[in-house]
Amino acid sequence: MDISLKFGFLGLGMGGCSIAHECATVRLNVRNNKNPYTAFLVNTNDIDLRKLSERSNTEKFILRGYERGAGRNIQIGEDAFNKYKDEIGKRVIDFFEDRDYLFVVCGLGGGTGTGAVIEAVRMVHSNGFAGRCGLILTLPRDQEGFQVLDNALQRLQIIAKAMRGLGSILLVDNQKLFEEYLRTHSGGSASSFLEHSNRYIAQMLHELNIVTITYNPISGYHFDGSELLKMLRTPGIFTFGKCTLEENGIDANNRGTYIPRLKRSIEDGVLSEGYDFTDSTRCAISMVASLNGARRIFTLGMVAAVEKQLVSYAPFAAERPVAVYADENARCLNIYTIFAGLGLPRRIAQMVELVSLYERPEVRSDTTLQALSGYRSQLRRDEMDLDSLLLDDKSVKQKPKREKSDPFDF
Repeated sequence: MDISLKFGFLGLGMGGCSIAHECATVRLNVRNNKNPYTAFLVNTNDIDLRKLSERSNTEKFILRGYERGAGRNIQIGEDAFNKYKDEIGKRVIDFFEDRDYLFVVCGLGGGTGTGAVIEAVRMVHSNGFAGRCGLILTLPRDQEGFQVLDNALQRLQIIAKAMRGLGSILLVDNQKLFEEYLRTHSGGSASSFLEHSNRYIAQMLHELNIVTITYNPISGYHFDGSELLKMLRTPGIFTFGKCTLEENGIDANNRGTYIPRLKRSIEDGVLSEGYDFTDSTRCAISMVASLNGARRIFTLGMVAAVEKQLVSYAPFAAERPVAVYADENARCLNIYTIFAGLGLPRRIAQMVELVSLYERPEVRSDTTLQALSGYRSQLRRDEMDLDSLLLDDKSVKQKPKREKSDPFDF
């Protein structure tokens, strides 16, 4: 088993570094290519960076002077990165020189990664990676609070404006992944969820990268590494889905045995959902079955039905290839779908709406403060001597009363 493209991952901040490091742990059973991916990890927080194991295919860079972290302050994160931007740029050129494609990875919402991401993209673009780099951005969960959501939206505003000048952007919706994980691991911990998510992201990217080179095509079309690279170079959002079906349950002449599940896998996505697929400028489907299953399932009628479904989702796409493969080790049918050039998903609008709800407590606080400032006590003023109320020790000599006994009368 081999890979189509050599990926590099530039991790920023705790979230970005964790994902990039996990991608670098992927191993192949290939003598001279056991560690196919490389990761360069940049963070302010020294403790978070030390937690990630040392590997020959990873390099760490601590932003000295900011070892305590950025405290979810995106300006601190940006300043910290800019201080070392030239040095990081030189090291990134050497470290990723042989990479086919570079992902800048950032967990949106914090301080370091969110603050550094814009300048990091500028850095890689100006150092020879324009046209072969994109972004992996994680969206925060609803419960992470106003500051985190606001930080994420601030950066997304800038990225959205520049999106057509960038490579593909892969969005990871942590809210979606968390809800899916919770359904099957309700007794798990927060750390186990994060480990699962990082591993899931790395594995799915790797799986997408090997399907284009590992299996034997059994039709006239092969979606190879050059086609995948073209997808990744397409500006806009890049999303993919995966559908796994038992081969025995598929009737090639009965669309109901495979098309509904295929549609759900497209709309649900692997890492994010809620897209308008008519925006897609490129899309593709790769289907992998066992040797016997491929001969039975991949009839002309079945492939035509899948092609028709793809056209209904992306009627304006310039390219819509459908490739079928046979794998002697397969035990089921796997269908991989890819859409590139999409606009932002509905999840972003939901985040904006959620942030607006955080304004309500402030209104209530202001109303409460107004009521408190307008309060007039019915007690006699001589019973409101603040000194006598605060002094519990009667042995302490009482201060003589002042004519003005209210110290908060500004």
